[in-house]
This record gives sequence, structure tokens and C-alpha cells, in this order.
Amino acid sequence: MTRKLLVPVDLASEEPLELRFAADLAQTTGASVTLLHVIDYVPMLLPVELPGGYPLPQIDIVREAAAKKLERMAASLGRVQSRTMIEVGGAATQIVEVAQREKFDQIIIGSHSKRAVARLVLGSVADKVAHSAPCPVTIVREPRH
Repeated sequence: MTRKLLVPVDLASEEPLELRFAADLAQTTGASVTLLHVIDYVPMLLPVELPGGYPLPQIDIVREAAAKKLERMAASLGRVQSRTMIEVGGAATQIVEVAQREKFDQIIIGSHSKRAVARLVLGSVADKVAHSAPCPVTIVREPRH
């Protein structure tokens, strides 16, 4: 049975460290990799009518741009079996729900929090996932310089 690795990415970079880590692990173990991007969107009521009735942000446009970037990232994995997914909602919640629903064996996520105050107040996505995931979580951090 092929191991299944879930790699949530925020699309800030097309070559995040967690993707390289997952690719190396997949090549070594024969695992498949699923790249997941969560569009962190909370609908809100706006006090004014928008032209044409389009909501902000336009989820379809955001989803299309994310899909193109995810496909480029998946292509960079070479021979590693990969697929992409896009979900909408709170990042940590969606990552955990996808891991449960799709029965992933491991989550490989980056630690991107550079703002200590934001991390203290909100908690990082990686921390929330690590504490509630149904499978092992590997947090890949940037090396200290």
C-alpha cells in the first residue's frame, strides 16, 4: 500500500521547504504527495451593493489562480506521484478535515510564523494542525542564519 503524504502550502513560494522535504521522503519511500491549498475565506455581509453582484474576494478567480500555481508545484516533483486539492475555509480546520477524510498517513507542513505576537494571539496553523491531526505531523522550519 502506498503511503499518502499531505503537504499544505500557502503559495507564498513555489519552492517551499516542506515541499522539498516531502519530495525527498516520497522518493525514498514510494509515497504519493497531495498538495493542498486552503483559501482562507470567511464570508461577510457588506453594507453596500457591489457592482454586478460579485462577492469579494471572488472565490472562483482565487481558486483558478491557486490551481495553476499548485499544478506548477506538482510538476516540479518530477516522478513523484502527486495530485492537488483546494479547499475553502479556516486553514487548520480544513487541513485536519482533509487528513481525516482522505486517510493520509502523514502531514508535512511548514512553520512560517515570523511574528511572535501573531503566533501568541492566534496560534500558528502548524501548531493547531499538530495538536489535532489524525496522523503524524512533521513541521519543517526555515534554518536559522
